[in-house]
Amino acid sequence: MAEPIFAGDERRISDRDVVQSLMRGLAVVRAFDGTHPGLSLDEAAERTGFSRSATRRLLRTLMAAGLAVYDGRHYRLTSRLLDLGYASQSRLSLAEVALPHCQELSHRLGRTVSLARLDGDSIVYLLRVGAPRLVAVSIHVGSRLPASLPAIGRVILAGLPDEELAGFLASDSFREQSERIGLSADDLRKELVDIRARGWCHVSEVLEAGLSAVATPIRDRTGRVVAGLNVSTRTGGQAPVLDLLDTVPDLVRTAVRIGDDLHQSHQA
Repeated sequence: MAEPIFAGDERRISDRDVVQSLMRGLAVVRAFDGTHPGLSLDEAAERTGFSRSATRRLLRTLMAAGLAVYDGRHYRLTSRLLDLGYASQSRLSLAEVALPHCQELSHRLGRTVSLARLDGDSIVYLLRVGAPRLVAVSIHVGSRLPASLPAIGRVILAGLPDEELAGFLASDSFREQSERIGLSADDLRKELVDIRARGWCHVSEVLEAGLSAVATPIRDRTGRVVAGLNVSTRTGGQAPVLDLLDTVPDLVRTAVRIGDDLHQSHQA
């Protein structure tokens, strides 16, 4: 009777027991890492040493399994890999998952990109990439602001269930904010309805004169809003090189990519 082959005992594994196509597929998966979250076909072929045609078939197979996506330029792995037992990846924080996407967006647009989530009646910044001196008021990772003030807070509020939103609008903290900025609960509620329908928010000169921002929600795989993403710039003085509203399509696409990469454990 033949001896069983135990996992990890490589000396007992013969070539005939190895599925080469699976080995090649795993090699393609390993080609993606923190430094290379997105790869073109040529880049993937170069990193694996496979031909372009073979690499393309392997990538398309990963796409068919829901393990990779293609945006027209780059292939990226999806968070479904985490469901296969990628424990080390599932321990990444939301900010760590979003960082490469935010860096890419900031570099492409030449603007500051921020990520924040709701914490009680405030938002807390988890990530800021780009110009550090964009605002006179110090905003950094860990900074908190009233949720109803910035665009990034309003897109998160717009995603709240109706009961939670009603509780926020009835809170003492919002009443204080409302009196200070002259924004009533009815006005904010109407604006949030528009934001829900539009999918993004533009706020100008609320935090500081000359400061403008656009924001969009980040949704998990169930469609729940778990954070907000924004692009901000100074609009006073000379006109910016790229009009801020023109960044909205890029901003929305980046938020979708971050959401696609989220695993349940990232949302804590």
